[in-house]
Amino acid sequence: MLALSANFSAWGGYCATIAEALRRQYGFDDEACGFFDLFAEPAPDLEQKAVAAVQAGLDAELISEEAVHRYGRLLQRYEEMFWHTLWELDRGES
Repeated sequence: MLALSANFSAWGGYCATIAEALRRQYGFDDEACGFFDLFAEPAPDLEQKAVAAVQAGLDAELISEEAVHRYGRLLQRYEEMFWHTLWELDRGES
C-alpha cells in the first residue's frame, strides 16, 4: 500500500505535466484532459491510510520492514521499465 501511495504521487505529477502539455501544445480543452486532471490531484488521506495499513501489517508480523522497502523499490523499477519501453518503441527500438 505504501509503495502504491508513493507511486500515485509520481503518477499524479506525470498526469499534471501531460494535461498542461496537451493544453499548451495542442489546445485541448478541460473535457479532453479530464482523465489527466483527475489523477493530477492528490488522493485525500491516501498517505495516512497507506501508513496505517503498513503499520498494521508490521504490528501483526505479516510483513517485514525490509519487505516493505523492497516492494516499493520493485514497483518503482517496474514503472521505470514501462516508461523506458515506451520510449524505446517511440524511437523504433525493441
